[in-house]
Amino acid sequence: MGCDVPSAHEGHGGGGELTPLVRFGVQGTAIAVLLWNVARMMWTPIFWPFAAVLLMEAVWLGFSLRKTPRRVDTTGSSVLASSGIAVYPVLITWVVPGPYIEPTWRFAVSYGVQLVALALELWALLSLRGALTQLPEAHSLIQTGPYRYVRHPLYVAYIIAFLGSCMGVWRVSLWILFVIFVILEWMRARAEERVLSKTFSAYRSYQTQTGMFIPRWRTLREVLRGV
Repeated sequence: MGCDVPSAHEGHGGGGELTPLVRFGVQGTAIAVLLWNVARMMWTPIFWPFAAVLLMEAVWLGFSLRKTPRRVDTTGSSVLASSGIAVYPVLITWVVPGPYIEPTWRFAVSYGVQLVALALELWALLSLRGALTQLPEAHSLIQTGPYRYVRHPLYVAYIIAFLGSCMGVWRVSLWILFVIFVILEWMRARAEERVLSKTFSAYRSYQTQTGMFIPRWRTLREVLRGV
């Protein structure tokens, strides 16, 4: 899972000789886990759309790793949240191993919710493209696509996808992991916002006008008027 930003997976202060190593380690791990997930999904045609988007994410993470960010957050909490999210798919497989035998209706609901998340994820990725990163970094300020409505649509997509998985498998251990995952995404989002607000003067105005994970009522009214 990559970082989400109204700019490029955002970032904060940070720097120093260790920064490139931290970036390569955290982002390289994220790419490896994404490719591992893609390989697993290739055995099941129904998951091919998800595999395609994950592969796209891995490619753009690799591309952004070659770029020099204007600012990076390599503080302990930022690295913990970013690296934790990167390895979360492996953790889930270890804590809640398959195969899963669930009612067909529950699988259908789960799959439908995850398709919604996939659509939002793809929309966000197409807006970010090469600005996608795992650590909070500042590259450029993006306020188009889903970023017009919320500041972290990619994280919202990840959370909705995880929620869909919980609805399908329905294990207490998975719900616990879900709560921890939401906390980690919130930590990473906060770190990204610190970086962006320090790098782009326009970001503070963007914060006041746009919700973090949920659209503000004013934004929803504008959308409804346009329908």
